[in-house]
Amino acid sequence: MSKPTAPAVPAHRVAGKDDAASASRGEILQAAAELFMAFGYAATSIDAVAERLGATKGRIYHHYRSKADLYFDVQVAAMSRVMSAVEPIARQPGSAQQRLSAMALCHAQILLTELPMQKVAVQGLERQLLGNSLGNTPSSKRLQAVIQLRDDYERLFAEVIDDGIREGVFVDLPPRLATKPFFGVLNWATVWYSPRRLQSAEAVDNLARTLADFALRGLQKPAPG
Repeated sequence: MSKPTAPAVPAHRVAGKDDAASASRGEILQAAAELFMAFGYAATSIDAVAERLGATKGRIYHHYRSKADLYFDVQVAAMSRVMSAVEPIARQPGSAQQRLSAMALCHAQILLTELPMQKVAVQGLERQLLGNSLGNTPSSKRLQAVIQLRDDYERLFAEVIDDGIREGVFVDLPPRLATKPFFGVLNWATVWYSPRRLQSAEAVDNLARTLADFALRGLQKPAPG
């Protein structure tokens, strides 16, 4: 006699559970990013993240085995965010200058409006590469995955810059090299920018446009004469 099969779990229940887990993870990442930005990696603990959320450590450990895992996931989430927003712009029709301008603006807007996550991604990776952030934590595979995400993202811009060089509107430099000062202009905002309490969305958007325009001008060929 065959055993009765268990009733199937309704799809909407599974989806709801996944959504709740994703939301919980997002809240943890946001809280962790704010603490990493304010106090740095070494001074931030799982206890501090739990306290920030008004939760137990068990909630954090349900998703992350260690602080290093949480730190890397903040960077992955931040890079995935800009990639998902910018890639469709890179692939759309239009001149290289139009696309690069829109890509830079999108990048700057996300950087300024989602500063904690993006600051950890930009500055945290550089510190790890210098070897003085995670110490001897055995996280080289995670680090390589983060570096790969960064390289894939930079490649999007390099491809559009290369199109602009071929169109004769951008200075003739190796495209991957040209991305370095380009991102330098945009990402330096993670060092000096600090949101003001009553700063309007319009003011933030204007600042993003200024940064994007300035970065783009550095690649444009000088007008004849």
